[in-house]
Amino acid sequence: MLGIRHPSVARWRCDEHGSVAIITALLMTVMLGAVGLALDYGRASSTRIEMQNALAIAVLAGAQNISNDPVAAAQRSFNANRDIREIASPTPTFSVNGTRIEGTLSATIQTRFMKVMGISAVDMSVKAAAGAKPGADVCILVLDTSASQAFLVNNGANVTAPRCEIDVKSRATNAGVFNAGTTISVAKTCIESNSILDNGGNHPNLQIECRTASDPFAGKLPVPSSSSCSATSLNFNGGNVSLSPGVYCGGINFNAAPNVTLAPGLYVIKGGDWNVNGGNWTGTGVTFYFADSSRIQFNSAVAASMTAPTSGAYRDIVMFEADGLSPSPFVFNDSLNFDLRGLVYLPSRDVIFNGGSQARAKQMTIVVNTLILDQTKWTLEVPALSIAGASPSGISYLVR
Repeated sequence: MLGIRHPSVARWRCDEHGSVAIITALLMTVMLGAVGLALDYGRASSTRIEMQNALAIAVLAGAQNISNDPVAAAQRSFNANRDIREIASPTPTFSVNGTRIEGTLSATIQTRFMKVMGISAVDMSVKAAAGAKPGADVCILVLDTSASQAFLVNNGANVTAPRCEIDVKSRATNAGVFNAGTTISVAKTCIESNSILDNGGNHPNLQIECRTASDPFAGKLPVPSSSSCSATSLNFNGGNVSLSPGVYCGGINFNAAPNVTLAPGLYVIKGGDWNVNGGNWTGTGVTFYFADSSRIQFNSAVAASMTAPTSGAYRDIVMFEADGLSPSPFVFNDSLNFDLRGLVYLPSRDVIFNGGSQARAKQMTIVVNTLILDQTKWTLEVPALSIAGASPSGISYLVR
């Protein structure tokens, strides 16, 4: 082996050793920096995913409670699902826009290895939003909170209302009763009680222990003057009958199937019932107001077509009553081609639609104390004076 001892060669060998050491040190620094960068980046990326998931779950929970303090629901969900290891106390913010709830969560992650590169922290922020598909409007609202059989569907009743909801506020045993041979085909039948009696029939979209709508009309409808009687205790027997708006006292009998035409306006009924035995009733722009427990009872295959006013104080109201009345019956008996358009607001009445009544109106909202449907054939759509559902359809969706 040849040994070279030239001084210049020796110096070169020493320099080479030093250069390798320096290069190695530099490479090690770069490699450690790269590993540290990967580790810190991995921590930050994992934390961001955890933040995003927790926030998404929270806004979905908020959307499912969009009409009942969605921010509180979202915060509860976030607190229960905030498994974010790198953040001690993550604090999201939530806001509501209609049927949509939005959330934002920001955090700062302290680095461990990137500090050698002058990066001491990583700031990050995530957003999520979810919306609730609104529930259908309520076309039938049954108010009694303690009545058994508050909503009774009996003997071939058939209600078709794909865009309408039936809400029953009773929490009693057997609050709703569904008998064989019936069909309730509506967007949702919502009963607050956890107890119903299901004897058959077809009633899809039925929910129990369901949050129902509140009565939006209580104490808010205009109260007409009913002090002076325009007519008292009349009797009509067949033929053609023309009635004008006014205050009708003491009861009226309509016998032998008269043809009754109602001029537009307000009809106040007090101190006695209207007993209607057959015939045809027509009225455009009419409103009936019951000042006490008086009522109209339609018997013997009445064909009726009556629509509410489209303007004025009683716009979209076809029937309503005084506030604070004690419960009393109100029977629509054996009515044929019964067409009411507008709000039927009878919150004190135990209403029975009996013996083949048919409501072919495209727009009708009914508010009653209790309700029995017996052989009724109804097709309903959302009217102008509708009631907003208390809860969304139950379907929420993530926006971002």
